[in-house]
Amino acid sequence: IGTKVTLTVTHDGFESAEDVEIIRDTINIPTIDWKMLDTGNIAYLHISYFNQDTWTDFDKAVGEMMKKNPDGLILDLRSNPGGFLETSIDVASEWVKQGTIVKEKTGDGKEQIHKSRGAHRMANLKTVVLVDEGTASGSEIVAGALQDYGLATIVGKKTYGKGSVQDFEVLSDGSALKITIAKWFTPKDRGIDKEGIQPDVVMEEMFIPIKSKTPNKEGVYEVVDVTDKGVEKALEILRQ
Repeated sequence: IGTKVTLTVTHDGFESAEDVEIIRDTINIPTIDWKMLDTGNIAYLHISYFNQDTWTDFDKAVGEMMKKNPDGLILDLRSNPGGFLETSIDVASEWVKQGTIVKEKTGDGKEQIHKSRGAHRMANLKTVVLVDEGTASGSEIVAGALQDYGLATIVGKKTYGKGSVQDFEVLSDGSALKITIAKWFTPKDRGIDKEGIQPDVVMEEMFIPIKSKTPNKEGVYEVVDVTDKGVEKALEILRQ
């Protein structure tokens, strides 16, 4: 911490690389971001990851959001790689009043059922979930459960398909073995691993870059902003 490191980076669409000097430090990135959108009485909630702080931040955000009495919600799980299983179950339970959130099946036929729990504060809130090929693991559990129960419209690209449970065993010679011991299934018994969640509304292009009106000194029209077509589609669905 406090020391310098130089990163050589390149950006999508640019042929040349550049050096960027940064200072090493502990970086705490909140996993929850929410706001009321300017268009209509619609809330937007983004979950970037499911870690040890996610539920506390999510619980607080939902409490604040529901005071606004939104007419609909956009739940953004794009590029969410998952994380804590228990947090994913708690989040999905806010929509699912009762029943299974996810099934965990082992190779010998044993099955563990993870049930809904909690306050179910968004059970009656019209919801659109945004997903893409980076939506994986715990975020697929949430999307799959809401889709199975018909509690949300899933919009975007087919998700990654990471629905396996691993056990890590250290051997006597110091080596280690990572073994898949179980797989996850949605409430309607759809396999997540290598299958992913197929959206109800498929969008191959989620973001449209907006370029500058004039080129820079190298003659390149730089990207200055982006249009989120996923959010636009979600708003269209919520207004129906």
